[in-house]
Amino acid sequence: MKSINYLKSISNNSKLRLVSLLFENELCVCELEEITHISQVNISKNLISLKTARIVNVRRDKQRGFYFLTDDFLSNKYLIEHIKELKFSEEILKQDYEEFLKHEEIKNGNIYICNAYRNEDS
Repeated sequence: MKSINYLKSISNNSKLRLVSLLFENELCVCELEEITHISQVNISKNLISLKTARIVNVRRDKQRGFYFLTDDFLSNKYLIEHIKELKFSEEILKQDYEEFLKHEEIKNGNIYICNAYRNEDS
């Protein structure tokens, strides 16, 4: 039954995109916004829903929250494999992954500086 609940929770296109990206690394809302071009409000709303479903959790670092997939969700091997396969067959998930790789290249060490913070330095 747990897998069915997880599937229901990620049946929304935006939620599936967020989960797919969180396989790669923990990410903050601003990173997810820049990668997916989904509004911050929608990302936050979807992350709250995913957190309620125990698919994601958040680690706080000062004012930023970094979201990651829970061990319980990751223990569903067949579901996880299917989502990983979708990442390379669904166009929007492929595009998100390519954007994620671009963002990884510009990290300063392990710290990602969102556009909002980079623009303040200009």
